[in-house]
Amino acid sequence: MTDKISIEIKNSEAIVFSGEAKSLSSINEDGPFDILPFHANFFSIIKEKITIINHDDKKTEISINDKGIMRVMENKISVFLGIETIELQ
Repeated sequence: MTDKISIEIKNSEAIVFSGEAKSLSSINEDGPFDILPFHANFFSIIKEKITIINHDDKKTEISINDKGIMRVMENKISVFLGIETIELQ
């Protein structure tokens, strides 16, 4: 078993981050959360920032100007930044 999780973060223009890390943290409507290797599969709308911790404990922070959508599936995190959301009533 590996202690890494694969991460790819994109916006409408480019790949912002691509690589492996120990963990990823972000914020959704329920508050801050962390993703570790072999996290349960899920989708979430995220906001404010993403913090990536690599294997030498170096932090990389990526600001989120609007919102993004995160998909965690089979030990891979995919994030798409700059999405527009609407409130359903």
